[in-house]
Amino acid sequence: MHIHFVGIKGTGMSALAQITPLIVDAVITGSDVEHRFFTDDILERAGINVLPFDPQNVVNADLVVISAAYDDSNPEVAYAKELGIPTLTYPQFLGKLMAKKRGVSIAGTHGKTTTTAMVGKILLDCGYDPSVVVGSDVPCIGGNAHAGHGDYFIAESCEYRRHFLNYSPEHLIITNIEFDHPDYFKDLTDVIKAFNELAAKLPASGNLVIWHDEPNKSEIKTKARITTYGFSPDAEVRADNIVFDASGSTFDVFIKNNKIGRLHLCVSGNHNILNALAATALTFKLGVPVEKALKALDGFNGTKRRFERIGIKKGAVIVDDYAHHPTEIQTTLDGARRSYPGRRIRAIFQPHTYSRTEKLFYEFSRAFKDADEVVLAEIFSSAREKKAANQAISSAELAEQIQKWNKNTKYFPTLDEITNYLNQTLAEDDLVITLGAGDVYKVGQILVS
Repeated sequence: MHIHFVGIKGTGMSALAQITPLIVDAVITGSDVEHRFFTDDILERAGINVLPFDPQNVVNADLVVISAAYDDSNPEVAYAKELGIPTLTYPQFLGKLMAKKRGVSIAGTHGKTTTTAMVGKILLDCGYDPSVVVGSDVPCIGGNAHAGHGDYFIAESCEYRRHFLNYSPEHLIITNIEFDHPDYFKDLTDVIKAFNELAAKLPASGNLVIWHDEPNKSEIKTKARITTYGFSPDAEVRADNIVFDASGSTFDVFIKNNKIGRLHLCVSGNHNILNALAATALTFKLGVPVEKALKALDGFNGTKRRFERIGIKKGAVIVDDYAHHPTEIQTTLDGARRSYPGRRIRAIFQPHTYSRTEKLFYEFSRAFKDADEVVLAEIFSSAREKKAANQAISSAELAEQIQKWNKNTKYFPTLDEITNYLNQTLAEDDLVITLGAGDVYKVGQILVS
């Protein structure tokens, strides 16, 4: 069988391309733009050649898998449909692969990438050899995918356009539920409904692991067994006696008020403690001894673009984070303040999509209270958004609103101007954090290059 991936450089698509041959007997080809991404290295390691877009690439394909970034306007997609070749979107194909294994979905508005990576590392270290698909490069699992021979298939499961309803998991983590993707969801009620639809798919023999303090927890109905985690004394799996430092955090882990052990986690912030608790709770329900889970997490060294330390410039620490929702920004900056209390925190934010910036404008304006300085870049418009229809908002307007809460706020139209400004003003006690889902990470790369 010949399967061709259109847009193979996407994090999800490149992950699927790697694991597919182990689950189905297939020859893999793929195509994409010439611009180089971090997934180019991953695909090269996997021996998968990336072709430039050309309708002839699909002529001999038995199935064409299409990235969410492309539609019928792509010449390969159009020609495949003209020839009558079966096509599936990324979530449709992922759902079909998951159905051949015991599916584990990691869902939530925030934290799903890191939690997926943590679950994957625990099961890998404990000999389960799962298949893993995660939305970032994860050094400790060797990339953004692991093609395993074991029974479990662990997948980061995104709610956008209800994509995760293509999956039929046996087990599910819900890290949190907030209003996001305003270009698709009407409101928070619509988001909750989507998560509820996913939880309803779990079998009675399955497990739902959910954050104890999730405000909408009671709205989620399921036949599966429910386990909660968090900082609350009422959570089944919880953390206490937390100490933060520049290397991360150290804390005690309790299950039903029985202390199991003390974990040193090499990633910053309360949110990553919660991610670790979620991974521990789920793998405990799958039969992994908690002591072994904690040992595996002790070696977890993070994922790309999640509080990723880029380097040092003039004594300043340069960090990059994918945070693009107000809650993510606030949580990331809180983690930075806890781990680096003596440094001047300089937040470099590039808003992602006009629709999100407009719908969450007020929330964004109050998300930077832990920053000593805020620098805004222009809004990054995604491929799925029509910029012309969303001109009602700008980064300059957002900067004005942020100034009401954080007076030291600046706006620059280009990343080059931001880089030049930082080069001229860096001090050795600075912590510079680039924030956003677009290309703001380039600022940090240029600074340390």
